[in-house]
Amino acid sequence: MADGPQKTVLMADDDPEDCLLAAEAFAETGAEAAFFCVFDSIELMDHLSEHSRSEAKRLPDFILLDLNMPRKDGRQALIEIKSEPALQHIPIVILTTSEEQRDEDFTLKAGAKLFITKPATFDEWVRMMKSLVGRWLR
Repeated sequence: MADGPQKTVLMADDDPEDCLLAAEAFAETGAEAAFFCVFDSIELMDHLSEHSRSEAKRLPDFILLDLNMPRKDGRQALIEIKSEPALQHIPIVILTTSEEQRDEDFTLKAGAKLFITKPATFDEWVRMMKSLVGRWLR
């Protein structure tokens, strides 16, 4: 049994199928952690704000962040998170369909830890999740 509160992963992505794939791949890792998905950056910021103000609720151990979302894109959310002292310690992994070098350069400069193009197969999703779990949840 793990000590302390349960670890968590939070994904922000407007594609429900990608959220489902990510959650299923995460479950395959066997990690003793909770996986949550929100469907845009406004929901993400609301979630983080609520959890940062509550001692009973835990901030995520890392965030998977899509770039291209409605209402507020992931670039804006990344900048907001990294400018907020209570949140800036959370590792952010950009998980996007973008293969643009300018997107990678921008997000890494803005404070993201990794830039990953979304996997094409479920096995690749599982490998990616295992790597992320090994890095931030073990």
